[in-house]
Amino acid sequence: MFLSNIEEQGTTNNELAKRACVTKQMMSKIVGLLEEEGYIYTQKNPSDSRSSIIFLNARGKELFVALEGCMQEARTKFDSIVGHDRMEQVIETMYTLVTELEKTDQ
Repeated sequence: MFLSNIEEQGTTNNELAKRACVTKQMMSKIVGLLEEEGYIYTQKNPSDSRSSIIFLNARGKELFVALEGCMQEARTKFDSIVGHDRMEQVIETMYTLVTELEKTDQ
């Protein structure tokens, strides 16, 4: 989830936190862990020296591609079990639930 929110030209911690719906502090911890494990790297933000811009490195891109492949494989399997249309309904229902739950948490 976090890797998919990092844009090619880089993304700030604050923007990642917003997109992932987590606190800035939580995102900072996640960024630190991902950087320690070698999936991302950071550079000082040229327009705001108080922040950094986060980029995927080669290892992070490989992981992202692998995860996408796994997700597609799972989706294909689920579609074969319940059918594509029913799976779409499940996804839409889950999206609605998450969206509504987020509203009540704020």
